[in-house]
Amino acid sequence: MMGALEKTATWLTRLFQWLFAVILMGICSYMIHQFRDGHLRVLPEVIVPEVASVLAVFVCTFSIMAIFFLGSTLQMVAAFLDFVIFVLYLASAIMLRHNYHIHGFLNPLTWSLINARKAQGENQHRNMQSGAVKTLVALVVIQIFLFFFTTIMGFLVASRHPDRANRRTHAV
Repeated sequence: MMGALEKTATWLTRLFQWLFAVILMGICSYMIHQFRDGHLRVLPEVIVPEVASVLAVFVCTFSIMAIFFLGSTLQMVAAFLDFVIFVLYLASAIMLRHNYHIHGFLNPLTWSLINARKAQGENQHRNMQSGAVKTLVALVVIQIFLFFFTTIMGFLVASRHPDRANRRTHAV
């Protein structure tokens, strides 16, 4: 009974990971587009979450299938890939560390986006830029917790898989 609950909890968490990764891809892609249109250098604190999110979409899709349909070895691979994505999101959070202010206009990334729009000669949409940065930071932090959870649960579920139980040797 516990195995089914663990699998279901892991599966639901992976669905949320996939959804948040798609949203993060959209936000980061918007920011990259703004920097490119303003002929400015794209900042690493936007590129790393974008890369992590693209990889997370593929890993979550693989992991959703692995949890129900694949053997323990591929579930271990999925758990290891969860750990890799967890580390990427952790690096993203560290790179975004100057953008955790409640007041969005204190965030350097917000001002970079405003300057990119100003370089394009367009309306700066200050509140929208601030909201995009806040959403980016919040979703990166949420993804850290979700990927940590699925890493632990993935290894737990894979270690209790029936294929794995038959391979264990017992001391006499």
